[in-house]
Amino acid sequence: MNHHDLGSVAGSSTADTTPPQAQDAMTYLFTLEVIDLASGDSYTQTEFTVNGTQPSATNPMGNPALGTGTTSGGTNWVGYLTTLYNASPVLSYNFAVGGATIDNSIVDTKVKDVTSQVQDFELAYGKKPASAPWTSENAVFGFWIGINDIGWGHQNTQPSVLVPKLMAQYRYLVEKIYASGGRKFLFLNVPPTDRSPMIIKEGPEAVKTYAMWVKAYNNGLQTLINDFKLSHTDTTIVLYDTWSFMPKILDDPQTYGFPNATCFNENGTSCIWWNHYHPGQNYHKLQAADMRQYLQPLGAW
Repeated sequence: MNHHDLGSVAGSSTADTTPPQAQDAMTYLFTLEVIDLASGDSYTQTEFTVNGTQPSATNPMGNPALGTGTTSGGTNWVGYLTTLYNASPVLSYNFAVGGATIDNSIVDTKVKDVTSQVQDFELAYGKKPASAPWTSENAVFGFWIGINDIGWGHQNTQPSVLVPKLMAQYRYLVEKIYASGGRKFLFLNVPPTDRSPMIIKEGPEAVKTYAMWVKAYNNGLQTLINDFKLSHTDTTIVLYDTWSFMPKILDDPQTYGFPNATCFNENGTSCIWWNHYHPGQNYHKLQAADMRQYLQPLGAW
């Protein structure tokens, strides 16, 4: 879970020196799932490594430095929710990997998939080590995955065939986190990648195809969440609807300080898009700010 997955848990990494009341106020954000993009980069990645500097109260991202390792030209939504738009301390453990899918045995992009990311989490943090003494009450497990599953998986099949396979494995991975003690979950659905400069350039048929796939994937995710809630009534689950939020910016770019809906610039600030498929840091900041109102049931925001 390095680039495309968002897995983070917020909590205190200074258990020996932090007063209990301060430690309890921490939130561990484990971004464990992938945000996948067909370009091979990720909407969530920060290139965090479990062997590097660990998140702490004074360095909540751990490694690398805030604003690096992303595909936004700077800070992405994970960084903003960890360091800016949080009401109490958050520690971020971000396993996302650029280009990732849910499982390479279903859609193979040759990078670390979410299945492997969950395994990495279990090995590094599943037993609640002293370096990350998370609990079911203060750990939030975030998943933003599906962009690459659609981008690489749509060519030779139909959503009615592929989406159920993806959701079955997705559900299996969420169940694994639950078995490890996870009780707070954040899911982000797939934004309208059909409106990205890359897909628009491919022409109206590509736009139509991507729009159909995104809708089918997001419907599948909604069903997964509904079913999971019914059988796990002790969980707190938030689904953030990126599919509805992104069009607010794309439909009215100038109100948000952008010249139009399709330009891209690698400074991440001049345009909505950082490149032809990934939004820039200013878009990420707008999304993170919007997310706050929905995240309150999870704590820290």
